[in-house]
Amino acid sequence: MRWNPMQSIFASRLWICWLAGCVWLSIGCRESYRQDLDYSYGVEQTWPIDEIPDGEFVQFESVFWEPDDTTSLRKLISSEAIASGRDVLEIGTGTGLISVLCLVNSAKSVVATDINPAAVANAAYNAAMLCPDQTLDVREVKRESPGAFAVINSDEKFDLVISNPPWENGVVSKLGDHAFYDPGFRLMDTLLDGLPLHLKPGGRCLLAYGNVPAIRRLISESEKRGFTVKVLDDRDLDSLTENFLPGMLLEVRPNTVPQKVQDGHFKPSNEVNPELGPVEDSRSAPEEPSSKNDPTTDLTSSPNRTLRK
Repeated sequence: MRWNPMQSIFASRLWICWLAGCVWLSIGCRESYRQDLDYSYGVEQTWPIDEIPDGEFVQFESVFWEPDDTTSLRKLISSEAIASGRDVLEIGTGTGLISVLCLVNSAKSVVATDINPAAVANAAYNAAMLCPDQTLDVREVKRESPGAFAVINSDEKFDLVISNPPWENGVVSKLGDHAFYDPGFRLMDTLLDGLPLHLKPGGRCLLAYGNVPAIRRLISESEKRGFTVKVLDDRDLDSLTENFLPGMLLEVRPNTVPQKVQDGHFKPSNEVNPELGPVEDSRSAPEEPSSKNDPTTDLTSSPNRTLRK
């Protein structure tokens, strides 16, 4: 059958419309594709998360994944709304599990950092898939200049600083090792040193550790800086194996010195009002024997002997 010119024009336009519709449907159905994401990493596995029932977390290759590390922290975020309306910083985000959970639970803003480029891509991907209408600010820490606040500006402050840091003092031979080893406990020390600068007044720092020596060191180093540590767990540290799961949650609070303005300069309150007495530098002062109990000794025993790796 031969078509007249009008029929040919109509058929051509119909074909173009059909083709355009197919292209539109194809793009529209690929809701998971984002040009701003990095798809170059292989996928290790996917996991469902109880706190986010509408999707699964994706783990990229070389990115650490152990949800039991942060069981207590996730409960506080999802059940007690500790991130709601707050500016949050997560140090060492991994797959982005904790940061995404903060976004899902109405955090005002979330900054996530990691030294592993695969983890940076992984966290950005999971945030885009699971909470596409919100923004996760993911920043990569350079290996040549590591540190807990290396990619945080000096004037950035947060209501909530959270981390599931590496637990052991060990040698890092590849990027994935940063999830397990903290050489010389540099990350722990820089985190503690930076807290007074980056934690807002009344803010909270919550750290999840599943290693007994690391917890003891955290408590000791915090006390040297004049910080207080509260163990948010009912297990007896002495009854646990060196590595254990779920991780133990600890809250670290710097003891800030009140300041007032006098003659255009900030001065400690005791200089403005001598009745407050002298302010001692907890770092330079010699340590005295303490009669206080170790914060972990009054915990009830309920050991979990599962190893992290």
